[in-house]
Amino acid sequence: SSSAFQLGPLQLKELFDILWKGKISIIISACVFFAVAAIYALNQPDQFKSSASMSVVTMGSGSNTVKTTVSFAGLSLETKGVKGPRYINTLRSRGFFRHLIDVNEDFLPALVLPVLGLAEYDKKSEKLIYDPDVYDVVNKKWLIEKPHYLDSYDVYMGGMFSGYHQERGIIDVSFTHISPVAAKEMVESIIFEADQMLRTLDLKESADSLAYLINAIPNTQQLAIRGVMNDMIMNQLETQMMASIGPTYIIQVVDPPFVPIYSFAPNRRFIALSAGLAGLAFGIVFVLLRHLRKQAIEQASRS
Repeated sequence: SSSAFQLGPLQLKELFDILWKGKISIIISACVFFAVAAIYALNQPDQFKSSASMSVVTMGSGSNTVKTTVSFAGLSLETKGVKGPRYINTLRSRGFFRHLIDVNEDFLPALVLPVLGLAEYDKKSEKLIYDPDVYDVVNKKWLIEKPHYLDSYDVYMGGMFSGYHQERGIIDVSFTHISPVAAKEMVESIIFEADQMLRTLDLKESADSLAYLINAIPNTQQLAIRGVMNDMIMNQLETQMMASIGPTYIIQVVDPPFVPIYSFAPNRRFIALSAGLAGLAFGIVFVLLRHLRKQAIEQASRS
């Protein structure tokens, strides 16, 4: 039993001896992995993230939290709308992205060309420099086939983050880009265009609803139903009022977009150290496998 008890330490000592003899291979492996990762990380452009926080406007109907209860003849009907999730779903929709690149001609080239390696950020001028054979900045004209919005949508979703905190009624939107100025401008364009798009949709729907209700009331004889329809008209008028006043409709900016000073990514130190540790592990496994192979060959030759 004592010999069995000593077997573990002996094997552990043998393992350390094997690794010590192969220390050169282990060190070389770790250094190669570290150097390759460091070169890769240094060649990656800085990524800057700008963000904004908005509160959800709680007045008005449309997609606000407004309840209209219809009670007559034992029947109860409740309709409810919520602005926050609707706004977030709009930001993430392909329809909104298509609308965004149609109304903002600078958005698509700033989004796609850096990913394709056809644009870089000039720190001195704080502007994006596009490949002159691909995009004409002065005339805002594509010199090649314009990227399809469905192909560009994945790039948009990869750079944009949006979240809604229901308890606080706060919406957070951020965008990551190689240009800090472009990141800020993209966040501004996204949040205000989405708000304007929903404002236009609600105004149209409200106008159509008002036209229908006004025409339908004279043909309605039951007082209870006429009262409900009058309440619905009041809700639509409230929507019209809220959508027609103020610079924004659904959101109120709490923390506006900013031009970031420091880069958000890549974390070059983490990339290099992680690769170095991976190279260290690879070197250890390589040395052990080499020792086992050598041992197996020796045993085969003896037999």
